[in-house]
Amino acid sequence: MADGLQYRAAVFCARSVVGLKELGRTLGGALKETIAARPFLLLALDGELGAGKTTLAAATLAALGVRSRVTSPTYGLVHAHSFGLGGPGRKVEVLHVDLYRLRHTAELDELGLEDGVQSTPAAAGQVLLVEWFENARGRLGRPDLAFRLMHSQRGRLVKLRPHSAPGDRILRVLRGAAHRDLQLLS
Repeated sequence: MADGLQYRAAVFCARSVVGLKELGRTLGGALKETIAARPFLLLALDGELGAGKTTLAAATLAALGVRSRVTSPTYGLVHAHSFGLGGPGRKVEVLHVDLYRLRHTAELDELGLEDGVQSTPAAAGQVLLVEWFENARGRLGRPDLAFRLMHSQRGRLVKLRPHSAPGDRILRVLRGAAHRDLQLLS
């Protein structure tokens, strides 16, 4: 654990795309609350191809107030977004990264992600949302919250594991997500 504490993981079943989007909507709300106290958050999205990583990311960004269309950054590798936080002029930068096509970890150097996101001085905070995080092979550090999405007969299973106190706070909010297409299994 990043801060020496042990955190409890959770597993959700999203019975449909609607359930996955509800999880993303709740995640967006939790991020808004958490980013005010912690100016940098790292979220890892891993799992099977087509399991819904980009759907979850898009719903999260929409809930944060990102107005631009959110698509998979598979070919561009990084899409930058921002949303307002609190007062006028307080923006949070979000980098939506997709490492699916990453062949060598040396390619991370070109993206400049290892040292954290380079922010504009006026930024209120930063969120690094990384799909296929496992392809970084540990070079980005431990995420605050790790997601693993898998296909299941009942829909999509989403396993979440926090690695920091902010990640644990976010997961506690997610545990309270109530929707007929989203079920907390553990």
